[in-house]
Amino acid sequence: MRATQKALDDVCRAAMSVPADKAEWVPMGDARTVLSQMQEVATAGRWFTPIVRDRKPPEFDEHARKEAIRIRQSFDTIEKCVGAARDSTSDLCQIIAAFPDSALEDEMVLPFGGGVVMTMADVLGMHHWNMVYHLGQINQIQLMLGDREMH
Repeated sequence: MRATQKALDDVCRAAMSVPADKAEWVPMGDARTVLSQMQEVATAGRWFTPIVRDRKPPEFDEHARKEAIRIRQSFDTIEKCVGAARDSTSDLCQIIAAFPDSALEDEMVLPFGGGVVMTMADVLGMHHWNMVYHLGQINQIQLMLGDREMH
């Protein structure tokens, strides 16, 4: 969980370092903005919480996808995203801490890419992985904006 908290701190610090007037800058064609990525970070912890707590895959139908987008878009500033991400990641980390070791090798089929089988140990690390993934994207945007400072 320390690594997850560090990933959260890193992605939040990087996003907060992007000038506010560039939060919705589109670097290339269909690339995602810093705000779009942080909207995902803001909501991912809440999305992963029931998967870990209840040990069952989420609904991923068209209605669920539209609702996820609606919720993400309600976080319309980087600051709101950071606050929501800190709250949801804290809650998720508490659930992860209580997860039984005996269930780490249990498998679950998640609805991504037509279905992917993951162990619960892998599922527990997905939020961390997702934040590190977005950190790299935000760092690339910073470089494209001419920001060479380590944040």
